[in-house]
Amino acid sequence: MGSLVEKIKQLIARLTALYEDVRTRWRWLAHLLDTLERYTDRRGNVYAAAITFSGILSLVPILMVTFAVAGFVLASRPDLVDQMVDAVLAEFPGQMGETLGGVIESAIDSRATVGVIGLISAALTGIGWMSLVRTGLSEMWGGRIKRNAVMSKVSDLGTFVGLGIMFVLTFALTALASGPVATKVLDWMDWEFLSNQVTLLRLATNLIAVLGTWWIFSIILARLPLRPVPMRAVRWTALTTAIVFTILKEVGGLYLQSVLNSPAGVAFGPLLGVMVFAYLASRIVLYASAWTAANPDNAQYLTVDELDGAAPEPDRVVLAPVYETSEAPKARALLTAAGIGAAAAGIYGWIRRG
Repeated sequence: MGSLVEKIKQLIARLTALYEDVRTRWRWLAHLLDTLERYTDRRGNVYAAAITFSGILSLVPILMVTFAVAGFVLASRPDLVDQMVDAVLAEFPGQMGETLGGVIESAIDSRATVGVIGLISAALTGIGWMSLVRTGLSEMWGGRIKRNAVMSKVSDLGTFVGLGIMFVLTFALTALASGPVATKVLDWMDWEFLSNQVTLLRLATNLIAVLGTWWIFSIILARLPLRPVPMRAVRWTALTTAIVFTILKEVGGLYLQSVLNSPAGVAFGPLLGVMVFAYLASRIVLYASAWTAANPDNAQYLTVDELDGAAPEPDRVVLAPVYETSEAPKARALLTAAGIGAAAAGIYGWIRRG
């Protein structure tokens, strides 16, 4: 039995030595293992889930603002409203069409209320989402940072608006490069031979999308942590993240095309797709931040968690019985005992005499 235990100990020692040797020899593997360990220790999956939920929740007021803007545009163009109502009546004749037409007109009439409520709700949910994103990225670099309760909200709101504008510009650039506008530009420049090169145009579109996304992720990974890091420390990680994110968008587009062919897919497919896409995107960004933080060259930018201090030990409570005595009951007990003793002695002497 003793020899078996010794053999097991030797085997464990050899495996440990082999593991350390592999980590020393293959730096990329050590970097990968350190990234996984950092991501797990700093609660990466928890932050990814929280960011996903808060992000999807913030989409609702953003859609309200979008509908309000569309309502203002339609209110200035009554002819478009009439065309929409006529199209609805043609598609849904009878009472259903009239009801939908009334809903459209009612939505346009309440555009101001919907817009105000949407803006306020978007601001509140956006602040919460941005706070989670910045805290999660800061966690990957070592821990949370103490922040001013008021100024942090103002900063998160400004960052949320700025990041939203950058995403809109990037997606708009991608859409312009891949849509009919690109074809018209090519025709205008008399480059009609490129209009038929579908593969070449698609590669150019993806290249533009990757460059725009690279720019965004460089800002996210370098500037959104509560302790910003230099752009040079994240540039290659941001490029890799942009490529993975572009591939994820392509896969998401194929998924939507496959699920929109059935009524159930139309009802639930887009919602499930958005949830999965948001969760995977959150994990990709957090993994990218953990990868950058695990690089030994970036050790100087690591932070210490300022909110993870040990709680003060409470005062020790000692439970012990407490005995209370009173002089009067003690004297009374002595007199009673003396009386009983005298009576017992008297009875005993009477018995002896008898």
